[in-house]
Amino acid sequence: MYTDVNPQVKGLLSSEMQKGLDALCLGLFRINQDGYIDEFNDTAGEILGVDEYTAWEDLHVIRVDRFLGIGLADKIAVMFENGESFVRAGVSCTNSRGRFMVLNICCVPAGGDKAEILGIVADLGGCEDRLKSPSSPFAELRILTEVSAALSSSYELDQVLKVILTAATASQGLGFNRAFLLWYDSSGNCLHGHLAVGPSSAEEADRIWRNLDSMQLTLSELLNSYEGAADHRNDALTELIADLQFDLGGDSIIAEVCEAGSWVNLERRRDVDGATGQFLARLGTNRVVLVPLKSKGKLLGLLAADNFITNRQISDDSAQLLQLLANQAAVAMEKARLYDEQRERAAELERINALLAESQDQIIRIEKMSIIGQLTSVIAHELRNPLTIIGGFANLMLKSDITDDTREYLNIIASETKRTESVLDHVLDFHKASQRENGILDFSDLVEKNLGLFLGRRHRSNIRMALFRSGEPLPVYGNRDQLSHAVYQMFMLVGEELIPPGAAEVRTESRAGMAVMVITFDCGSGVRERLVRTLKQVFTDTKASQRLVIMVAGETIKHHGGNYGIATNGGVMPSIYMELPLVKEATDG
Repeated sequence: MYTDVNPQVKGLLSSEMQKGLDALCLGLFRINQDGYIDEFNDTAGEILGVDEYTAWEDLHVIRVDRFLGIGLADKIAVMFENGESFVRAGVSCTNSRGRFMVLNICCVPAGGDKAEILGIVADLGGCEDRLKSPSSPFAELRILTEVSAALSSSYELDQVLKVILTAATASQGLGFNRAFLLWYDSSGNCLHGHLAVGPSSAEEADRIWRNLDSMQLTLSELLNSYEGAADHRNDALTELIADLQFDLGGDSIIAEVCEAGSWVNLERRRDVDGATGQFLARLGTNRVVLVPLKSKGKLLGLLAADNFITNRQISDDSAQLLQLLANQAAVAMEKARLYDEQRERAAELERINALLAESQDQIIRIEKMSIIGQLTSVIAHELRNPLTIIGGFANLMLKSDITDDTREYLNIIASETKRTESVLDHVLDFHKASQRENGILDFSDLVEKNLGLFLGRRHRSNIRMALFRSGEPLPVYGNRDQLSHAVYQMFMLVGEELIPPGAAEVRTESRAGMAVMVITFDCGSGVRERLVRTLKQVFTDTKASQRLVIMVAGETIKHHGGNYGIATNGGVMPSIYMELPLVKEATDG
């Protein structure tokens, strides 16, 4: 059927509703069960390329979609049969009149007895001029949406303030020349100047606005661009209100605004109170909009904006929109405050948990050292009696008439018995030391004293050990006798394993908050592999063959928060290290 004029069906929308949708750049259309577009508003007609004079057969969705090419015609039968919806976003196309568009379109089957499909369509580029107009409802909705999106992802207070002040002053937003933020101090019931954004002169305004225009950023991009917003900020303008303090206890327009929680479009006039007049004089403006920042009835601050450079009059619509932005900002500020409180609480809980864990570890170490001390004391006493008997009988037999071979064997028994008794003496010394008090001592002095004691007792001139002290004090905290026992056992290990005789270098130094002693062997490359195997057995094996005195010395070092071990990498001679935490207060002092 072909008709020159197609009378539209008017039952779908009232004329007022159609105008409203047209103002929002939204097209509404209906497709009947035969696939014809039998009703549409003006915006839908412009987008689909049809009007009231379009031939009926050209209103079929197949013919309309032949130009659009969005795939709607292919889905009509499926939509009627299965009730599926058709949604496309950001589709680039051209209609029958040659209009290029980027479409968002949604079509859904309508309910009821009558089979039909309702569709909504919008050209993202076709309403660009209307979108840019600050006075259009669509532009206001866009600004609120983009600001809300930026605030929803802002958890830092500085970021929230940046978003609201940038939205207020950017040309893509409300377009005010300047914006001032004042904090509310509940303890003094007053406002304090905090932050300002905008140019302070016409020349500066020209430079800033040219720079922002050249960037060609959308409001969303600008709100998410710290650099762009930072350029828009003016430290000189902030200094203008930095020392400002406004008392809210008196009768003033500003106090009324903060109390009522509603904006006011203020103009300098004769009936302005003195306090508000002084505020206007500080800003140097004849007209300003004052917007309170409130969340759940709680005053957070005051936002003031003006057009100081352009002297453009502030409309009530702009003031109302700024209030809406301020309401969003107030909620985001409260969210940021709660976020900061939760973050501080989490940090405090983490600190407390760390202290509890440290205390628990300390208790475990103390209990462990106590058990080791008791165990070693019992073992030492139990072993001393049989060793004394063995050594006594060996010495007695040496005084009798025996063969040379037997005398050699008895000398070995006596020597090893004496060495074992020496080990037990050190174990008992450790147990006695665990009963004494702790204190601060110099690590280098501790090393030097025990090295001298070791060399004096060894009486072996073929063992050479040189000490190189740190040039700075190395204060550590702990039990002097226990630590002396641990250091001495390290020297004993060196003396026993340095066979054939050679030399060793002892060095004390500060390293990453630790007092460190390093003993480096120097006895020829021929014995390196033997030394490495021996030291690994002593320090790393967990078998029963590990030496008791080294185990006790190691537990002493760990009990004091330190560590010990060997270094055997790089093919160089192996070394032994021992480290203890430096006393921070002493090193800082």
